[in-house]
Order: sequence, then C-alpha cells, then structure tokens
Amino acid sequence: MPLSFLLILLLGLAGAICVCLLVWGYYLMRSETQVAANVIATPKVAKKNEDETFILYRITERIGRPFLPLLQSMVDEQRTRDIQRRIEVAGQPENLTVERYLSRKVGEVLLYGGLAIFCLFNDQTILALVALGFVAMTDLMLYSAASKRQDEIQRQLPDFLDVLAVTVGAGLSFRQALARVADSMPGVLADEFRFALRQMELGTGRREAFQALRARNNNESLGRFVTALQQAEELGAPLGDSLVSISQDMRREDAQYLRRKAQKLNPKVTGVTAATMLPGLLLLIGGGLLLGGSVDMGGVFGG
Repeated sequence: MPLSFLLILLLGLAGAICVCLLVWGYYLMRSETQVAANVIATPKVAKKNEDETFILYRITERIGRPFLPLLQSMVDEQRTRDIQRRIEVAGQPENLTVERYLSRKVGEVLLYGGLAIFCLFNDQTILALVALGFVAMTDLMLYSAASKRQDEIQRQLPDFLDVLAVTVGAGLSFRQALARVADSMPGVLADEFRFALRQMELGTGRREAFQALRARNNNESLGRFVTALQQAEELGAPLGDSLVSISQDMRREDAQYLRRKAQKLNPKVTGVTAATMLPGLLLLIGGGLLLGGSVDMGGVFGG
C-alpha cells in the first residue's frame, strides 16, 4: 500500500504540473501583446528601446543582421509592401520595421532550423518539431498584435462615432470635431484619426487620407465607415445626419461582431475545460481503482 500510494501521489503531481504548464502556455498565447499606442509619425511619447524587445527577438535579429543586405536584394518591392502593411496593421509592435522583420526571419530560420536539424539527427523528433515551430514566432506575434488591435478598434468605433456626430451637430467643422473627439477619447482609433488629420495638414486630401487609414487597418466596420463617409460627401448629404446614420449602423455591426466572437469562443472554452479537467479526472479515477482494488504494485513492476 505505501508503494501504491507513493506512485499515485507522483502521478497526481506529474498530472498537476502538466495541467499547470498547459494553462500557463494557453495564457501566454492569448495574453495581450504590447502594441505601440501611438502610430503618428512624430509620437508624443518616446519609442521603446531595442533593449526592451523580447530577448529571443534580439538574439534572432543579431544573428540575421549580417545576412540582411543579401535578403533585401532577394525580396521584391511588392513583398516589401506586404510586410510593411502587416506591420502597420499590427500597430508596429516593438517599433518593428521591414529591416528588423527580415533580420528576425533569417535569424529564426538559422537558429531554430539548425536546432531542429540537430534534434532530428539525435532521434528527438518531437523536440525537432517544437523547434521548427519557433521559426514562425515573429509572424505569430504580428498576427496576435493585429487581431487585438483590430478588436480594440471595433470596440471603440461606435462610441467614437456617437461623440463625433454630437460634436459635428454642435456646429464644429469635421476636422475640428474629429481632432477634439480624438483628444477626448484616447486609444488606437483616436491615434489612427490623428494620423489622418496630420496627413491632411501636410496637404493630403481628405479622401486620400481616409483611404490610407482604411488600407492600414483590416477592420470591416472601419472600412464601411470610410466608404459611407465618402459616399455622403460625394452625394452632398448633411454630415451630421450621415454620422448619426453611420453610428447606428456601426452599433448593429458591433452587436453582430460580438455574437460571432462569442460563437467562436465556445469551442475554445470547451477545449480548455477538457484539457484541464480530463487529466486530473483520469488520475483520480485511476488512483481510486488502484487504492480500492489493493493492487500489488510490486508485482506489477516486477518487484
């Protein structure tokens, strides 16, 4: 009995450690990635220092930096624009640039790819696959940052448009109202509109500035807002009434967006629940059977 009790205790401890590691890994995967709060070309706050970048990114950047000129000569202009757009959609996390992105990718391929090959030659297939997965580390970071940033824009847009409609209805011009609302409601969306205002101050037309804003973000509601605003301007509709109508549409879109997101969340909650409860439940049932059946564990293990 003492041997069986010790074995069950060790199995339970191992199961608990596995569950804790699983939950912690899921938390790290879903935790908020730090996103640059200000996307204006001349931000008010100082940019993050490269030394504050995650250590693995710093290592891969330094490894890939000597190969950067060669890689830049191999990447065409269209691919460079695609990378730049992905970085802008993600909010330029950690002051990431195209050059730093390319350096990281080369470093990740060399470091983690070499580690995967080493593990594979030592018959460590699982570790090789895990190391190979780290090659996509920067891309996963950009995807996570972009997803969270667009979710924040989706949450802020209805309230922002409501206040903008009231401000325009009070008699301010569109630019003055947009600047005042952006200052009173700070956030990612306000930063985007401030950047558009800065472009207009530098001579860019309002249509071109808002088209660039839509290109920097893949949020459907924001894109529809820009389209509706441009159509109202072309048709000569009153701006205040158009903003009220657009704001009401955004409220309905936001409700539908939240319902779709809740539907996508159900399978994830079920998976996390099963992953955290099933190992402990199996250990509990197996331990109860072993203790209740008085199994001679010495005989099982040849003792």
